[in-house]
Amino acid sequence: METVDSMPQSTGSSRRKRTVGNVIAAFALLMVTLTLFSNTLLNFSLPQVTVEKPAPGFLSHEVTGTGTVENAEVAELNLDTRLTVDQVFVKVGDYVTAGQTLVTFRTEETRDSLLDEEARYEQKKLSIGKLQDNLIEAKKAGNELQSRSIERDLTSAGLELQIQERKIRQLRAKLAEGAKLVSTVDGKVVELNATEGLVPQTGRAIARVTDQSKGYSFKTTIDATKAKYVNVGDEVDVIVASLGNARVKGRLSEVNDPVSGTGGQSTGSGSASERKELVVELSDTRLKGGESGELFAAKRMPQSRQLVSNAAVREDDSGKYVLLLKEKKGPLGNEFYAQRAAVTIGDSDDGKASIESGVTMHDQLIVSSSKPIGEGDRVMMAQ
Repeated sequence: METVDSMPQSTGSSRRKRTVGNVIAAFALLMVTLTLFSNTLLNFSLPQVTVEKPAPGFLSHEVTGTGTVENAEVAELNLDTRLTVDQVFVKVGDYVTAGQTLVTFRTEETRDSLLDEEARYEQKKLSIGKLQDNLIEAKKAGNELQSRSIERDLTSAGLELQIQERKIRQLRAKLAEGAKLVSTVDGKVVELNATEGLVPQTGRAIARVTDQSKGYSFKTTIDATKAKYVNVGDEVDVIVASLGNARVKGRLSEVNDPVSGTGGQSTGSGSASERKELVVELSDTRLKGGESGELFAAKRMPQSRQLVSNAAVREDDSGKYVLLLKEKKGPLGNEFYAQRAAVTIGDSDDGKASIESGVTMHDQLIVSSSKPIGEGDRVMMAQ
């Protein structure tokens, strides 16, 4: 009877088993490697975010606005009578001192006018003398009606005589002072209504001169929402570029509704009803008037319990909200995702906002992301 060798069959079976095992192990390793690789690629493609936690702090509201430094008061210089201009010694923009002659006037016409008024005065005196004689005759004749009429004429003539006396005094005073216009203050000429050979226009001052002794004012308009952070009496700074950006201390004296076409330059947009005009009193010997400046005031608010960056606060049709960074267990480790949280915002300044409800100080709020994100999106922390 012939026997069968079983050794080769056993060896072949073991070899096949090892081969299958190796293939399975290699496949498993490949799947793990591919999973890890794909997860790594996914992580690289995820939006990268930066986060912060709410923290206590202080909000500070800054109020700024541009405008021009002006003299607080302007002296209007004039003559009681209108004369022809002889010489003009200054121009708009010149600085003058009190007592300095600005304009002289021709006196020939004034002398002629004085002679005419003196002649009219004498005529009035003669007229009054004649009326007095007539009154005496009427009373002797017992004519009461005529007497009362003459007495009324005498009263009217007396008033006309007083007018003539005032005209004469004014003309004599002009001749005595040399018919000239002098400045009553130290300051800058901002308006001049005098041309040689012409009589100055009526209804306007011959010259207007800033009064430097009264100090300066600065006007600007700002958003009405910002005006609530300043009050009359507050100390503020006006940064003057022509003085090397020096900060000139001032006091807020008025908060008004702006007048269209006047006041300082505005910052931002909005109608007049949405803006306020601020007037600041300044007193600095370096100022001359006309300098451009920028108002700066800051008001520190009471401490807030939870402050976050304005960039962390978002808004849609449902209201204001934040995205929280949340963590959960995944098959290959921890994963991060964004979770929406509705919040109530209190006050805010240019950099921070106060959150009244919706988050805690332990929450991590997403401030920025490399891609747009929303509720439930996976993210990764920026390195």
